Amino acid sequence: MKLPQSVRALSPLSPPAPLPSLCSCLPSYNVLQSHGFPSPVDYDGFYDSASTPVSSQKPRKPLIAISKQNRDLHPIPRENPDLLDWMLKRCVNSKDLVGGTIVHAACIKTGCTNVFFCNSLISMYAKCGGLQSAHRMFDGIPERNVVSWNTVISAYVEAGQAAESIELFNRMQQDDGLVPDQFTFGNILRGCTSFRNLDIGMQTHGMAIKSGVESNVFIASTLVDMYFKCQSIEDSWRVFCQTPIKNAVTWTSMITGFIQHGHKECALALFREMLDAGVEPVKFTFSTLVKVFDEPVMLKQARQAHGCMVKLGIEIDVLLWSDMITMYRKCESMEDVVKLSSRLRNKDLISWTALLVAYSQNGYRKDSLDIFREMIEDSTSIDRFALAAAIGACTGSEATELGRQLHAYAMRTGQMSDVSVGNAMITLYSKSGQICKAENLFFQMPCQDIISWTSLLTCYAQNGHGEEALLLFRDMLRKGLKPAMFCISSAVKACSSIASYSLGKQLHLSAVKSGFITEISVGNALVTMYAKCGSIYDAWRAFSYMPYKDIISWNAIIAGFSQHGFANEVLDLFHEMQQVGLPPDDFTFLSILVACSHSGLLAEGLSCFELMRDTYELEAKMEHYASMVDMFGRAGKLGHAMKFIKTMPYEPDLSVWEALLSSCKFHKNVELGKFAAEKMIYLKPEDPSAYVLLSSIHAELGMWDHKARLLRMMKDRGVKKEPSRSWVEDKGKIHVFSVEDKSHPQTHELYMKLEELKMKMIEAGYTPDINCVLHDIEQEQREYSVFHHSEKLAVAFALINIPEGSPIRIMKNLRVCRDCHTAMKLISHIENRQIILRDANRFHHFVDGACSCHDYW
Repeated sequence: MKLPQSVRALSPLSPPAPLPSLCSCLPSYNVLQSHGFPSPVDYDGFYDSASTPVSSQKPRKPLIAISKQNRDLHPIPRENPDLLDWMLKRCVNSKDLVGGTIVHAACIKTGCTNVFFCNSLISMYAKCGGLQSAHRMFDGIPERNVVSWNTVISAYVEAGQAAESIELFNRMQQDDGLVPDQFTFGNILRGCTSFRNLDIGMQTHGMAIKSGVESNVFIASTLVDMYFKCQSIEDSWRVFCQTPIKNAVTWTSMITGFIQHGHKECALALFREMLDAGVEPVKFTFSTLVKVFDEPVMLKQARQAHGCMVKLGIEIDVLLWSDMITMYRKCESMEDVVKLSSRLRNKDLISWTALLVAYSQNGYRKDSLDIFREMIEDSTSIDRFALAAAIGACTGSEATELGRQLHAYAMRTGQMSDVSVGNAMITLYSKSGQICKAENLFFQMPCQDIISWTSLLTCYAQNGHGEEALLLFRDMLRKGLKPAMFCISSAVKACSSIASYSLGKQLHLSAVKSGFITEISVGNALVTMYAKCGSIYDAWRAFSYMPYKDIISWNAIIAGFSQHGFANEVLDLFHEMQQVGLPPDDFTFLSILVACSHSGLLAEGLSCFELMRDTYELEAKMEHYASMVDMFGRAGKLGHAMKFIKTMPYEPDLSVWEALLSSCKFHKNVELGKFAAEKMIYLKPEDPSAYVLLSSIHAELGMWDHKARLLRMMKDRGVKKEPSRSWVEDKGKIHVFSVEDKSHPQTHELYMKLEELKMKMIEAGYTPDINCVLHDIEQEQREYSVFHHSEKLAVAFALINIPEGSPIRIMKNLRVCRDCHTAMKLISHIENRQIILRDANRFHHFVDGACSCHDYW
């Protein structure tokens, strides 16, 4: 079934018409007709099928409600039957089955056993939970009328026993020969609605047509509701169009159907038609309508709907108030939320929770927690939704302490076993980096849903535990759980962190099969994953196939090309992004500055930095200043770099001085390097970067005494250099290597392959760059060490195990040295293989003896 498209006249991008003057907005039915819903005159008839007969039920024994101990009750005068009716209503209101039984006994004792009281007793038993007693009472009535049948049918419908209600409906016509009225059909249709039984509903509709009650406004409203809840919105529209007289309930039912089926513009069009027809909306109409306004671009229309309520004098009770708070929250208008919150004095749990969520999800987390405290002080009973919202409001440095308190509160109130509260706590611990607590909480939960698995998976992925995330994803699939959209995107991010190209491709295929490939978050994750796994071509394809792109999409592809050193492509993408009308943010400019820095485009980088501050009025962060210092330093303009640092609006941090020190190492400027290193050591004495970079400068210049003093200083302060590691993926398994590593099962083959490569490289003019070895040892030992760096062992493994023609992807935790960079260029030419190496700074693409960085990294 093809459903109607959005109504263009009511598109969020078009100026909304004022709701109070709705008749001027749309002609009668024209908009709905233009979007697939025919006019009423297109229908000459509807279903005329009769209901299928059901086997009759055996009559049951009448209920004996009076016992020996009840015979001495105070007699109720026979001439006062209104008192009996009043007592029955009291029993119904208080759900007092025992009291109702006593009244039943009094009815028998006083002789009030006419059909009216019998019907009231059936209703009392049904509403007080005595369905079987109600049926026995019904079977014991000597003369039943239509009301008797309607009462017992309604009782079975309310109890959720649709089959029994249908059977009674058939017996009503067969046994007593009674003609069903509008209430009979209404009860049966309500049962079909509850159980989503479209077939029986259509048969009942046909019988209603034959009985001549289909035009009744009550039946019409029930049919409209039944059809749209049974996923037949077009049949619902047909009934609506054929109904000659429509009241507010009929209109509201159809509007609700449109909204629940995602046709928000059609719902707005019908609401305007409703006012144009002179039908005044009721409170429930607006409770349904406010769900349409769920995004910021619809704020103006939301305010118009609010104004329409005021003009029509609609009383805004607690439930409607909560719906409006939710409406303004989704429209991101905290101004209207604050105004509304000041007008409701007596808040219940639902209104408190709506207010709490509104503040939390719009960034006012402190105010949200204050509301939670007010709820406790107001002695409001905190349910799982309010508690989960309060937990979600905890973030930042205060998350640990507040999370601990809320965790304790949840345990004290017995709500920790609720899955929504557990999921919120896992997310909270994930945000604060407490992975073990999140993990323990997950496995202690009595039951987990798909959100629980996704929360822990996201926790692993966001905190750099990619392998654990993928293992959890595998376990989830083995349990037969169908991954949600965010679950797949988190798993793709985990592949990014461990640079697992093959697993990332499998997840890409999974996203295609599950239908999530068009989701923007999945697309963004795939672009980032392919870029970080060294396949910028696949990243570009994933970006190109995305049906919708937001700022994150553009930033992901720009950052990908930047990391791979394609500065010209980065600038082209930046200009294209401007042409489509999407304003860049600070992350966009950071990727551009990094690309310009790595490619030596100093003029372009300076121009972009000025564009960011002057044209887009974005405040430069420390990362931008560090990129500019790196850009000046790589270009050899160390004096300009120092001047730039002195003009910074705030004190430079570790990243700025590290950028300057790296440039000093590249240009062998010892004095300025010492100054930058001293600044780094002062800011973070436990960070080994300053010691290592300065040691490297001294080693390359042969200043071994100075290097030895630095090494002693590192030892005395307990500072340890991170060991160099490289890893390569083969057949879904990650193989990790360190310098002079001999722990791999193929060690002998690897060292033989390296010797073979060494001979070929020497023939091609290769000379080991022993300056890369920072230890004062013999030249032969230095040559042996430099030729067994981790990335060379990784490339030897790849040449042995990865088939010819496939690119070799190697990841390294530190910056690649000059000797390894030279070796990779020669190996790519000798072996005719493409080698993609990612170091701590960027990607290097080695093809036929050349590198994409042009030896500038």
